[in-house]
Amino acid sequence: MSRDLWEREYVTHSISSSTNTRPSHGADFLRRHLPSIARVAGPPRLLDLGCGGGRNAAVLAETGLAIVGMDFAHRPLLAARTRLGPGPARLVQASMKASLPFRTGAFSLVTAFTSLENVTEDDRLRALGREVRRVLCPGGLFFAYFLTPEDGYYLPLIDRDRDGRNLTFDPVTDLRQRVYQVAELSALFAPSFTLVASDRFDFPDVRSGGVHQRRLATALWQRRPGADGPA
Repeated sequence: MSRDLWEREYVTHSISSSTNTRPSHGADFLRRHLPSIARVAGPPRLLDLGCGGGRNAAVLAETGLAIVGMDFAHRPLLAARTRLGPGPARLVQASMKASLPFRTGAFSLVTAFTSLENVTEDDRLRALGREVRRVLCPGGLFFAYFLTPEDGYYLPLIDRDRDGRNLTFDPVTDLRQRVYQVAELSALFAPSFTLVASDRFDFPDVRSGGVHQRRLATALWQRRPGADGPA
């Protein structure tokens, strides 16, 4: 995916999430589960992959979490810094498609809010899973909030390829993405993680001049014990 498309998005604001100030359903889900997450993985030290303008990181920072936001585009990080204010949250410009620039075991929780869609290849997604596992402490958790193939906006845009991937091209934003089922992601992450919880969210949303019935999902995976070597 071109970095230039995301830089442009934070000028044109074609996607509602780039300007929406309300936390996503995924952030609400995660916030409710923070006490149980702390019991499993200790006080959350959070890495937010593809943090964008900080919409979700900001609301999670209000709970006292130590947060690092990462995005591969510069303009979203400027928006995130404005939202997060001058507090202790760190922001890092880096890509999810490369080695994560953090030490092994640095975090107890890694999140991805509608950012896994930008990783369309199975091999890259497995590699990301290995990197997320590496930067998580033992017992650490990986949380994702993502678009599904039943999403009312993306359903007409899906082109299922011969490998069974649900790929989309949005003519409004020029973004090429992939939408996932929980089971599909869990299978790709299976060498590194075990699924411990998931949920689904259906809600109406205004986008590109129309009202669409959206369907997104959450999944929470735990780092597998002893998963320290290559997958």
